[in-house]
Amino acid sequence: MSARTMPAIVLMLALTAACDDTPVAPADPPPPDPVEGLTAEESVALFRGITRLSFADANALHPGSVLVDCPKGGQVEVIETIEEFQADGGSAEMDAAFTIIPTRCQMRTQGNLFIVDGDPGLRTEMHLEADRVGFREVVHITGTITGDLSWQLHLRTGSCPIYGTLDAWASVVPDPDSHGSGYFTGSVCGHEVKIDTSNLLQPPPFPT
Repeated sequence: MSARTMPAIVLMLALTAACDDTPVAPADPPPPDPVEGLTAEESVALFRGITRLSFADANALHPGSVLVDCPKGGQVEVIETIEEFQADGGSAEMDAAFTIIPTRCQMRTQGNLFIVDGDPGLRTEMHLEADRVGFREVVHITGTITGDLSWQLHLRTGSCPIYGTLDAWASVVPDPDSHGSGYFTGSVCGHEVKIDTSNLLQPPPFPT
């Protein structure tokens, strides 16, 4: 090989090496894992827990704002408004509204330990009407429950929109052996549900 051709070969090898060393653009990072929401069973547990806790105090029917302590820490503010009136037929009726605002409310329900905050909270609007079934005086309760909660369960977090209707019956005189009957029908955390409310909402004594 002549001395003249040596520089050309060296230059060619250098260019080839430079091309081989060209950095390769990194592959796109994998997409983040999807946020796992609550299952239908967990959603019902959350609904049962927060309504049972909130309405346990609301049964006293005292308008205004009260604070309810949560079993494992935190609290729920319950804001109540009550309007009593006589219907055209002379029967006693009542409109009641409850706004519940949990703050770091920790509660264990159906084996799940939730931490719940208002996002902004839940509002229940109910119409109560006295009626008679046989020899029993009863209250027919109709209304709606709407709002949003934020929740934490183990390492998961998320938001839970709630909206639906309430239809229930209960004795005018509180009966520890009979909690009446009724259902909440609607959507909880994105799941269509029909929840038995007989063990959730013991309707308050109707004014006489």
